[in-house]
Amino acid sequence: MALVIDPQYAKLIEETNGTSGGGITDTTAIRNWANASVSAAAQAVPWPEGMQQSTHSASSALEIQRFAPQAHDPGRAVVFVFGGGMISGSVESSRGFVAALAHTSRSQVFAPQYRIAPEHPFPAAVDDALAAVEWLQANAQAFGVDPARIVVFGQSAGGGVAAGMALRARDRGLSPPLAGQCLRYPMLDDRTTMADSDPRWKYWTWSVAANDMGWKCYLGGLEKWERTDENISCYAAPARAKELHGLPPTFIGVGSLDLFKDENLDYAARLVKADVGVEFHLYPGMPHGFDGPHGFAGVPPMKLGKEMWEDEARWIMKF
Repeated sequence: MALVIDPQYAKLIEETNGTSGGGITDTTAIRNWANASVSAAAQAVPWPEGMQQSTHSASSALEIQRFAPQAHDPGRAVVFVFGGGMISGSVESSRGFVAALAHTSRSQVFAPQYRIAPEHPFPAAVDDALAAVEWLQANAQAFGVDPARIVVFGQSAGGGVAAGMALRARDRGLSPPLAGQCLRYPMLDDRTTMADSDPRWKYWTWSVAANDMGWKCYLGGLEKWERTDENISCYAAPARAKELHGLPPTFIGVGSLDLFKDENLDYAARLVKADVGVEFHLYPGMPHGFDGPHGFAGVPPMKLGKEMWEDEARWIMKF
């Protein structure tokens, strides 16, 4: 059976000779490429009318940006964990995406500037994400938030950090627990690889080489062959978790051409087996970052990217 390629994406590749960073194996180069791609795409997102942004401090080392849309459900809140392959990204570079999520989901969104690798390997990012949730719960009254209605949202690497944080929150007995976790093509498994013969290679916007570099930096320099379930925490690589019972309701969306497709499918299936409520969406013929689109600044957003935004917003508004 032929590989499904979304017509809009096929045309985009033909017109732009899109860049994936696949040949980059230097951390700084990957960071610069990813930051430039995400920032350009986020800046192209229209700023919602009436959106208010303010800065808050959860601690001396953790800054949180609050995005409050003109119309929102005051009780619900989302904690946004930005993407960047564990080694890049910032709230500022994702600012347009965060504001768009607040607008479409009619929710206050709180985005922590979590620490990234290699300067700050695991557990720094997970620690910061959980600290943001705990800070929001402690200050819920000041923002009109119900501490039982907090959803964590994570994009790409941020999805992996969010999923790891959800596991830790469950194990630590966070009270009240997270209302839900919305994971956009999350980076969950440090063991992911792909055969050279896989037909998806030419369509990737996030490559095996870049992915391996991100994981190596995040996991303190450990090579793939050095890692085991004994020396890699499931809070770092959620796909390694043995027990998924007790996690919050989960949304996972991923494109069929994404490097993370298989690990996302597997994690969703395991959550279902663990009696966790799951809504899973596979977007046919779409690559990693098709919501941006990642790596293709200056072009119109794709139809299925808009559909994913709408699916996520509808799901978040259940809480």
